[in-house]
Amino acid sequence: MPRFSTLVHLLSASLFGLHDSVDKVPLPLSEEEWSALFDLSRREAVTALLYDAILLLPKEQRPPKSVLFHFLSMVQTIEEDNRSRESALTAFASLMKASLSLPTNVVKGTSLSRRFPKPEHRECGDNDLYTGADTETIAAYMESQGLYVERKDPRHVSFSYKDVTFECHNYLLYHQDDPAWLFTEQSDGLCFLPSWQEAFFIAKHIEHHTVFFHNPVRLRDLVDWTVLLMSEDFDYAAFADLKKGTDVDVFADMMSLYCESLFGIELSGHASRTLAKGLKAEDFEPIYMRCPERHRLAVVRVARRSGKYIRYWRQYKKIYGMSMFRRFYFSNLRVAIKQSSRKSPHNPSAGR
Repeated sequence: MPRFSTLVHLLSASLFGLHDSVDKVPLPLSEEEWSALFDLSRREAVTALLYDAILLLPKEQRPPKSVLFHFLSMVQTIEEDNRSRESALTAFASLMKASLSLPTNVVKGTSLSRRFPKPEHRECGDNDLYTGADTETIAAYMESQGLYVERKDPRHVSFSYKDVTFECHNYLLYHQDDPAWLFTEQSDGLCFLPSWQEAFFIAKHIEHHTVFFHNPVRLRDLVDWTVLLMSEDFDYAAFADLKKGTDVDVFADMMSLYCESLFGIELSGHASRTLAKGLKAEDFEPIYMRCPERHRLAVVRVARRSGKYIRYWRQYKKIYGMSMFRRFYFSNLRVAIKQSSRKSPHNPSAGR
């Protein structure tokens, strides 16, 4: 994938100081090639980060003005969206403290972007918060202010505040097996997890979405992961202890080793990370980054999934200690049974 390689090398130069990496891959020469790279950066959600890398190039190597205009326009949109999201988050935090005496515990989004050289250039969507036992209190308060609160997902409630979507999570992990989260308030009044706990949550989030929702791991996910693990405050020993024996134990180390190879850097705890014999960091790409678009026919989706599970069954067994047929289908069966029991006519709360 030459375009992907070009994108990776440019980001490595900009984010990780590997300026000589630009010399290792041919840069786009034509307007069409630069446009294709721009489109790829949008799919991978790293357009503003790529723009920062382009500005490091000599003027004669930069894209034509027509393509630079597309970059600049998209970057301005990303910056404006992030400013609106940050402004809403700050206002929400003040509201919660003044009205309910509650902290604002931030995960993903702002928590990750603050670690980037230009936080406003990391693409974000909504504001994700951990509100735990206070979730319903917050939901009721927002409703009292005339806002509509969506409660369909048992994991979180969501609402729009100052035209920005907020998700307030009852729990962060998908099986309600959260550890004791250690949020600490910062000078701006927002509360964040220590980097090693944030890494555990991010690994869980990425792994769950690619395995159970079949969303491919994007380059932004890998950049997030690398920036997080390169943070000065990252404690690999604490992280290794937290993930030990969980379903992301091997996955997280595999992703770290893949990022090291991809970006040409060395992450915290490098000497401590080893993969089982027969499992390589390069296996991460076909297993977690190649996910075809969802087909409308279930039989096609099952056939594609089953073919992948069979092809990489040895790797899956080393990663999870079981086949993916058992991990995926047994898990989905448990969810289906739980949902069915909630809707059962014998369940007096069903349908409410």
